[in-house]
Amino acid sequence: MIEFIAAILMAGSMPVANETDMVGLRVRAYADEHVHEAAIRPALEVAEHLLASAGLVVAWRVCDKAQSCTVEAMPVPEIVVILSSRDRQNGRENCGVAAHGARDSAGTVLVSVPCVAGVAFRLTRRPGTGTNPLLAMPRHDDLIGAIVAHEIGHLLGLGHAPAGLMRASLKADDMIALRSGKLRFSPAEASRMRIAALLAGEERLRASAAGSPRDLSRR
Repeated sequence: MIEFIAAILMAGSMPVANETDMVGLRVRAYADEHVHEAAIRPALEVAEHLLASAGLVVAWRVCDKAQSCTVEAMPVPEIVVILSSRDRQNGRENCGVAAHGARDSAGTVLVSVPCVAGVAFRLTRRPGTGTNPLLAMPRHDDLIGAIVAHEIGHLLGLGHAPAGLMRASLKADDMIALRSGKLRFSPAEASRMRIAALLAGEERLRASAAGSPRDLSRR
């Protein structure tokens, strides 16, 4: 499995925030052994591009479940992303969940890959979806990436929105927008996320400065 993915910006039509406005974010990503490895990298690249368009540059560490990445004391918010092969119960279509950590802008994102595959299948076959070729693409890794970005948005202070990437339930039009490079965070959402990440980084710096080296080594 891939051990590390540095910031890779996907080519596409989606605009990326000015480099001077970019805020750093660290993500440790895990996928259980039943998640197809070929879907992991494309999904995380989609998530990375969506976050980059909001001004967040992500350093990814993709970890083998049997050999977890070490937790490092860094003055940058770190989020854990878990891609699970377990489906959601009772046919629920909210395929992702975000659990806040002990510190601001930290926590865990869990995404059910079979749930995403089922949602992608149903969205392309609902009445009224038409024959848009973007809906006929035999893939769902991009939708996994969009849900990862959506849940990270929650960890960075965002709630649900009536439209766009933070809509509570993605629709066929959102899949078309995603695959045409038009699905994104709103400017207000992007600004709020960057501020949350900056404040969390400053808090970690203050905590590191106040603690002894011994204390830091045990975090």
